[in-house]
Amino acid sequence: MDWNAFFYDSLFGIIGMVKQLALIVFPLFVGVEIIDHLGVLRKISRFFQKVLSIFELPKEASLPLIIAQAFGLLYGSGLIIQATKDDNLSLGDIRSISVFFALCHAVFEDTLLFAAIGGNAIIILAVRISLALISTYFYGIYRRKNKKVLNNSY
Repeated sequence: MDWNAFFYDSLFGIIGMVKQLALIVFPLFVGVEIIDHLGVLRKISRFFQKVLSIFELPKEASLPLIIAQAFGLLYGSGLIIQATKDDNLSLGDIRSISVFFALCHAVFEDTLLFAAIGGNAIIILAVRISLALISTYFYGIYRRKNKKVLNNSY
């Protein structure tokens, strides 16, 4: 085995992948900052409040869900932590959001990355969103039936 060729191909393969990631991820981060600054995220979160009522989540859950779904867990988790500190979300709300987050986060970023390596973006997006909605809905039913236990314990 030619180790020089191996390391050469590995190094330039990694550099190529990092460039490809940068071309996808950096514009998304800049875009979310611009959209947030223009107030578009607040308007979108008001629209999703009606959808959240199906899952018995308060309006304060809309912005963390939108951010985490669109741009990843890091941003969404930061907003959840802030909402928790402000006493806007209960423990049960956080658990419901976490069920959704586990299956469906960073949909734009992940979908673009998987499509870049040959995945079918439509199938990936449809399956992730469907599973997240179904799972969160059934968890909401479970949460309603066990409300006292689930909302009061860590």
